[in-house]
Amino acid sequence: MSVNEVLDAVRALSPEDRAQVRGLIDSLQETPSPLMTEDEFEQYLAAKGVITLPEPRTEEERAREQAEFEAYEQIKVGGTPLSRMIIEERR
Repeated sequence: MSVNEVLDAVRALSPEDRAQVRGLIDSLQETPSPLMTEDEFEQYLAAKGVITLPEPRTEEERAREQAEFEAYEQIKVGGTPLSRMIIEERR
């Protein structure tokens, strides 16, 4: 069926049926492209109301988080490593 035949068939429909076809075409156009980046997809879902995105962090918040990360000190624990204990128990 050619595009012109489809258009003629749609023109022959009742106004209610044409509205239904219009809704179907509109919903197809709103489908996300499989070539979207992750950020674009998140924006698409947020625009649809499916998800909410957190507010962007300020420079102050980023600096504070970086300082907390750099101030982290690893705790040294003696004894057998936990991974070794698990392996031994499974034998």
